[in-house]
Amino acid sequence: MHRTVTILVLLLLAFTSKSQDTLSYAEQLKAIEEEMDSLSIFNLIDSLFTLDIKPKSELNIRFGFTTNVTSAGRDYEISQSGISPGLSYYHKSGFYSDLAGYWNSGIEPNYNPTVFSVGYLGTFNNPNWSYTIDAERWFYNPKDSSDNPLTYSVGSSISYDFKWGFASVDYSLLFGEETANRIIPNITGTINLGKWWIFKSINLYPSASMMIGNSDITQLRISNREISDRNADRILRLTTFANLTDEQKKYVGTIIIRAYRNGSITEDTRNQLLLDLRNSANLSDEDQVALQQIVNEGYEVTEYIDSNEFGILNYAFTLPLSLKTGSFYFLFSYTYSIPVQLPGEFIEVDPIGYFGASISYRIPFK
Repeated sequence: MHRTVTILVLLLLAFTSKSQDTLSYAEQLKAIEEEMDSLSIFNLIDSLFTLDIKPKSELNIRFGFTTNVTSAGRDYEISQSGISPGLSYYHKSGFYSDLAGYWNSGIEPNYNPTVFSVGYLGTFNNPNWSYTIDAERWFYNPKDSSDNPLTYSVGSSISYDFKWGFASVDYSLLFGEETANRIIPNITGTINLGKWWIFKSINLYPSASMMIGNSDITQLRISNREISDRNADRILRLTTFANLTDEQKKYVGTIIIRAYRNGSITEDTRNQLLLDLRNSANLSDEDQVALQQIVNEGYEVTEYIDSNEFGILNYAFTLPLSLKTGSFYFLFSYTYSIPVQLPGEFIEVDPIGYFGASISYRIPFK
């Protein structure tokens, strides 16, 4: 029962939390952390309940790798891989703590951050229902000059066991100078493949999950605006001047100078009229048509606007393979992530697939 509750943490392999270009830096790191740590936490707690009638306290040492680090299920065509060493301790009372480091080839400095977390794993009166509660603190590399508005995380999850697997819902709140929310419903199957060679237990945990939350995005806004009466008059003047002959232009120039000398117009008006008269010589027929269209219909304005939107961020399908010897755990997984554009999101997102692997060594205590 406890065992299947903790398998839900594996699904955070597909927890891809939001755009390398528009996300806050701390949230990008959070995405890395979730993906790398999902493998290790699964190994730690799954090992506690696989064969034991009663859980025991345990220390777990691990090393994980993923071929592609994503954010909210998006890699934004940035080639990067991630590595995560870590150390976890679980107490048979249900409390656990974890210390992990994260190295990412696509971020400077490469090593960043170090994450400390504590949590509790428990069950309700009904043995099919169970839950976890956790809190995290992120310590950033001193060489990191980026703004890191998110430094803490609290979360909880609830899970229900079925004969063939389990279903769960996970919620996380990231906070600091800013806040972000993540809700992850998922369903996971359990397939026991038996034993083979030196491995005492081989299991597949196919899963499907969906991530819902808020994300900083860039929106493309195109609007139509009317020009001012002053500019409309100037365009009309330019197109009128453009249709004059050279002799007519000379005559108009003489009239403008004469009007200035007798005080009918100001110096600024004189200069503007003479400038328009001179520039009109460069207007082609196409230019005149385009300018007249602006007068009649207005003009388009393109704006890039940063906003925070809430919605479905991605769907993910994960196929993890777990192999266990006496004290070693090996976990290999493939994840296919399908990002979903938030309302008004300008950047296009494409499905991506990537592999992950981890090795863990368990040291049980009586």
